[in-house]
Amino acid sequence: WSNTSSINIARDSHTASILPNGNVLIAGGYNKSVLSSAELYNLLRGTWTITGNMNNARFHHSESILTNGKVLVVGGSNDKHQLNSAELYDSSTGAWILINNMNIAREYHTATILANGKVLIAGGYNGIIQPSTELYDPLTGNWTFTGLMNTRRQYHTASMLKNGKVLVTGGYDAMTILNNAELYDPSTGLWTITNSMNNPRYFHRASVLSNGKVLITGGNDGEGQLKSVELYDPSTETWALINNMNTAREYHTATILADGRVLITGGHNGTFYLNSAELYDPSSKTWTITYSMTIPRIRHTTSLLTNGKVLVIGGNNNDIYLNMTEAYQSS
Repeated sequence: WSNTSSINIARDSHTASILPNGNVLIAGGYNKSVLSSAELYNLLRGTWTITGNMNNARFHHSESILTNGKVLVVGGSNDKHQLNSAELYDSSTGAWILINNMNIAREYHTATILANGKVLIAGGYNGIIQPSTELYDPLTGNWTFTGLMNTRRQYHTASMLKNGKVLVTGGYDAMTILNNAELYDPSTGLWTITNSMNNPRYFHRASVLSNGKVLITGGNDGEGQLKSVELYDPSTETWALINNMNTAREYHTATILADGRVLITGGHNGTFYLNSAELYDPSSKTWTITYSMTIPRIRHTTSLLTNGKVLVIGGNNNDIYLNMTEAYQSS
């Protein structure tokens, strides 16, 4: 790990995206109040600069890179109510433009770019936990409802599979922490139930491996943080428990490295904020502890840079909002 230049405004619960030019955009988040500010990391200089503010302060939102290179930010909360607003960032101008609102305000939803370039927004919370899903079409700028999920959920994950379907796992439905999973088929607009995970969990992470399988790590099952790990095979729609992580954790990040391994960083184990990191090797299905971050952190972001390093940004350590960033270089 090496320390890199700090962001201008400390924050957690922000979002981060790699722009087509390799720079990193972070937006929103929280630091004693909800933030509208956004910042750009210049990959060549290794420095952060403030870029245009979003029109709405927000956290618990989503951020997606569209096929046209613009960045779509959707929903979230301004700490008073959930937002249905959406905005687009144009890196050529550094400006945010408000676009058509979603049909339903929501936070803690997921956003997934489909093969056709549309964006699928699923679930979330707006006073009630939502089964509703909607599609953003970048060509028309319109939002349309698509099929209802079989289970309403927030704190879930959504993964774009190589077969074009979207796998949603776990989360919370106001009564239960969920182990169930479902598949969205963009060709029909319908959700179908697939096999359930072995463990219920929320605040977990999902990573699509180069072999097309989905790696689910950690989270919380309502009784505590999990070190359990599961693999979903889309060809058989089955789950397999595999080797545990070395450390139970939620609010961590999972980043797929250029060599196909998965880097897990930080999180919370129920007692401590974690600075530990570990690597999953898909070929051996084993976990190895790697060097720890300088600072424990939760609700941070990690981005795989075009130079192969992983940039860790912000987060929270023991209720201190972090402006520190650091970079991981895999061996």
